Parts: sequence; C-alpha cells; structure tokens
Amino acid sequence: MTHDHYKLFHFTYAQPQNAISLLLSILPPAVARAIDWASLRLLPGSSVDEALQSRHSDLLFSVNLHGRKVLLYVLFEHKSGDDHFTAFQLVRYVVRTYDRFLEENPGATSLPPIVPIVVHHGEQGWQAPRELRDLIDLGSLPSEIREFLAPLQPNLRFLIDDLATVPEAELRERTGTVMHRLTHLLLQFVRPATERDPVEFVLRWHDLMLALWNHPDGRKSIYALFSYLASQLEAPPERLAAAGALIHEEVRTMGKSIAEQCREEGLKKGLSIADQCREEGLRRGKAEGKAEGRAELLLRQIKARFGSAPGEAERRIRAASTDLLDAWGVRILTAARLEDLFA
Repeated sequence: MTHDHYKLFHFTYAQPQNAISLLLSILPPAVARAIDWASLRLLPGSSVDEALQSRHSDLLFSVNLHGRKVLLYVLFEHKSGDDHFTAFQLVRYVVRTYDRFLEENPGATSLPPIVPIVVHHGEQGWQAPRELRDLIDLGSLPSEIREFLAPLQPNLRFLIDDLATVPEAELRERTGTVMHRLTHLLLQFVRPATERDPVEFVLRWHDLMLALWNHPDGRKSIYALFSYLASQLEAPPERLAAAGALIHEEVRTMGKSIAEQCREEGLKKGLSIADQCREEGLRRGKAEGKAEGRAELLLRQIKARFGSAPGEAERRIRAASTDLLDAWGVRILTAARLEDLFA
C-alpha cells in the first residue's frame, strides 16, 4: 500500500490540518470540543515492529485536553482483512509509547492518558475483538475461578474508524479537508480494483480533485494520490496521463511520468510495480524532504528579518527547487527588502 513519498496514510495525516480532520471524525463530540487543537503535535518515531509494517502504520499525536497532555495513538490497518490480534498488538505499541515517554521525562511520577484508535480499510467490516479481554480465554473454567481471574486480566479497548462500513457518500461529505476525504475514498475503493482505469477514479471525485489542485499544497498532494494510483492499479502510463489531464495539464504530465519512472526503475531491478513505485518514491521523498527543510529555514529567516512572509511569497518559497532555495538563502543575508530576495 505504498506510494512514492511515504505511505499515503502517513503523507496525509502527518499534516496537522488533515490529522485534525481525521480525529474529529472519530472522537466523541464532547472530547473533540474540549481539545485545544492548536496544541496538536505529531510526535516522532513508530512503535510498530519491523515485521508488521506491511500491515500496520502508526502515528502518535500530543494534544492539550483541559490543560492536560493527552496522547492520541492512531494505528492504520492496511491489509484486506482485519487482524484478529490487533487489540494485543495495540497493548504492545502503547507500552512502547509509555517507555519512550518515561525515557524523555525521567522525573515523571505519572503517565499521560492515551487514546488508542484504529483506522481500518479492508474490503469487509471489522470482525476481530475490540478489546484485549476478549482475547483471553476464561470460558472453560468454573465460574468461581473465572470471577477470580477476570478482574486480574489486563485490558485495553480502542476506538475504530471502519471505512469498510461507511458508504461512499458519507466518506465524501465528511467534515474536514479535501485531502482527508480523498485519502479515505482512495484507501477504501482502490484496493479491490487493480484492473480498473484511473480515469474512472478521477471522474468519480472530479470536483474534489480540482479543489485539491487549487489548494496551496495541491501539487504535492495530487502527486501523492497519483503515486498511490500508480502503485495500486495495473494501468499504462497513458491512462494515468489521461486521468491527470482531467484536472490540469501539469497533472497529465505528472501522471504519465510517475508511471513511467516506476516501470523504468523496476525493469532495471526486476521489481513488481508496487515495489517500483516504492523505490522511486523513497528517492523523491528524500529530495522533497530536503526542499521542505530549506523552505522552512528560509521562512524563519524572513520572519526574523522582515517580520513575516506574505502569502504569495510563502507559496513561491514552498514551490521552489532546492537550488533556488539555496540561492535565496544566500541572498537574504544582504537583501534590504523582501522584494530584493526574489529580484
């Protein structure tokens, strides 16, 4: 389920505005209203075992809830069926999260509350146990023994967003960002359709795709979505190009380029199409990460020298290449005005 930046889930929900959209659709309204969403922070690191990364992805967030730090642990199940022992795996991940917390806060005398959340996008609704206690077999023991053992067993229950049971119309109309909605739509409806035409998917959500393209971060997001399509569908480059043309001429070129690059790299290495996209994506992801880091540094320099960066200036910076960002990074040292930076 990889695409050519990170896994689509990570790419989308590492961005705060998308993460807030996801969490608002899962948390009880009273809890969501009590959270200071401006305090949301994505914490580094993963608790998932390397051997399980083919079916689990995770993100850990910190928020303030009534002035108290709370951790929101989101586990994404990316395989066709649910994992019977997910509740047990979650216990392991939560314990690892607390281990890291204590390492980073050696003077702590208590642990922050943690909310475990599972996002599932299998072809069928979730059937596995939703709490650890349901995995512990006490059924064949005498009743007095069960009554003794039951309260001594560890337990953990998780919230679930089961995309398999949510109608497409409801996913489409969910509150939140366009990228949040498109990510859920693609995750749920692309998986069982490897032989289908990518043009169909763009037509299906054409208005959302256009709205995303016109967003300041639209190019980057559309690239992630098309990379996901390239890795999931056995479609020739021409069909990805045709799908992109329905959005914008730049996307037409992007769609064909993604597919061709995946295939060229894969032919050299003897990889499957999904692996081809993963290899190409890792390379591009590193390059984009460098550009984003340079852009953030330049924006901080502008703020320090000129007070702020107008919206148009910020858009130019975030869309610039690493070479151009490096040139501007040198020029800002002597620029008398912000306009001089772009001269």
